[in-house]
Amino acid sequence: MLGACSANLDLQKPFKGMPSLQLAQSTPQTENLSPKPLAYYHFLLSQLKLKEGKIDEAIENLKKAIFNDEKEPSLHLELASLYINKGLLNEAIEECKIALLHDPSHLSAHLMLGGIYSSLKKGHLAIESYKKVIEIDPKHRESYLYLSSLYAESQEYDKAIGLLQQFLKIEPNSVMGLYSLGRIYAEMKSFEKAKEYFLKILAIEPNLISVLMDLGITYEILNEPERAAELYQKILTLNPDHKQARNRLGQIFIKEKKFDEALNQFREIQKSGSEDLNIRTKIGLIYLEQGKLDQAILEFNLVLAAHPKDDRVRYYLGAAYVEKEAFDQAITEFKKIPPESNLFSDARRSIVLIFRKQKKEEEAIRLMEESIQTKPKDGDLYLILSALYEKGDKLQQALATLKKGLEHNKENVDIHFQLGTIYDKLGDFEKMVAKMKEVFRLDPNHADALNYLGYSYADRGIHLEEALQLIQKAMTLKPNMGYITDSLGWVYFKLGDFEKAVAELEKANLLTPDDPIITEHLADSYLKLNRFEKAKEFYEKALKLDPKPDQLERLKNKLKELKEKTKQR
Repeated sequence: MLGACSANLDLQKPFKGMPSLQLAQSTPQTENLSPKPLAYYHFLLSQLKLKEGKIDEAIENLKKAIFNDEKEPSLHLELASLYINKGLLNEAIEECKIALLHDPSHLSAHLMLGGIYSSLKKGHLAIESYKKVIEIDPKHRESYLYLSSLYAESQEYDKAIGLLQQFLKIEPNSVMGLYSLGRIYAEMKSFEKAKEYFLKILAIEPNLISVLMDLGITYEILNEPERAAELYQKILTLNPDHKQARNRLGQIFIKEKKFDEALNQFREIQKSGSEDLNIRTKIGLIYLEQGKLDQAILEFNLVLAAHPKDDRVRYYLGAAYVEKEAFDQAITEFKKIPPESNLFSDARRSIVLIFRKQKKEEEAIRLMEESIQTKPKDGDLYLILSALYEKGDKLQQALATLKKGLEHNKENVDIHFQLGTIYDKLGDFEKMVAKMKEVFRLDPNHADALNYLGYSYADRGIHLEEALQLIQKAMTLKPNMGYITDSLGWVYFKLGDFEKAVAELEKANLLTPDDPIITEHLADSYLKLNRFEKAKEFYEKALKLDPKPDQLERLKNKLKELKEKTKQR
């Protein structure tokens, strides 16, 4: 914003009100000059010193000029400008204020003050200065833009928009006015309005790259990647070296699974002489996605050679080794990620998954116990260890681990939720309910907890209306999740609304076709509607989905009863 300060005084011209005098070749006899000529003499000396780069001497000469003509605002503004160049902003403010004492309507003084206050993050004072400029000169273009920017920074968006619309009445085709409005709407997340203003600009200036770029990003946010890609390609036609456009185009290709096209864009960036390690990382990730594991590993290693402490790339390298089934190398890389890294728990989880593939459960448990000792306040580590115990049917150890985790993470929602599920498996229904309600206190929109408690009520045939409300809320938070849709179908089943039950359970079966419980629920609902062939089909399907022993026995009994029932008919 300090750009506003330097645009108002031409340092090569005499200030207003000074006669045009020639500087004498020899040292003048200053004691014989009247005050104003003395002021002008010292002003010219200050200009000479400024040209020589002697700013301190220029300041001293300006002070002498002011001594001889203290009421001339332009001298004070000239001195303020030099103070700005020296970084002496408070001194510059004082000179601007003195100028305004002598001429309250001096536009340049208000404008310079606005720039200084903006630079000092004193927005309210800058706003008052720019408002004064507009009051003096209602067509002062820059002040509308500066003032609207300040309003936007303080999130006074209505004022910013109103001001810019007022300005556009003066200059309807002002690209800067339209662009400022578009950016403000984008900041407000009103992306359709932002798009509208960016398109207006392009109707005036179709090849304005900054606007093409912003409109492209807006299209991405509005989930219109094809339009965004068209704009980025246009930018690259105008400027083949525009790295941001090429990078975003590459990102769009990645999302569309057009990996070869993405690679082409990133390689073009590399050809331009840019050794951007983020680009190399993206190339590595594309290779990883394509299953070109050796090439991915090479790219990640090249990045790590330059930045060995890049934990994110180290994690990708470990993941590439996992895909290659080079498990020892993967473990080595994951173990290099230090405890202070945000990826520490993810790296430990990845090692645990490797140990589980290798049937090394005890090693996995030992690793996590050591990790917790190293980083006792990391709640994720307790969750990983408790899951290991749970999978090994060591529920009491899982319970103890989670309780210990809560000592260090009293408000960790995931630990409370996991504790609730363990209580449920231990048969302590009341403690499970209490834990789920504790989760709701910490996070009223925890979809998994809403579903878990709702399903638990439904399965027991209790609090069915509350169960329905809980599950419906979970559905709004996580739509199209098979297990939540199954819960909704099951609560309808328990309420005796079998038509709705079938409708929801058919959806759940489509979303999660390989779940034996969901398949059994659907068969039960068909049976209630006397759709015996469908019931038989889905009981038999559930049997093929590797049900647990208790469900296996239950399914066999249901099929046997169904066959007997159909024989009697």
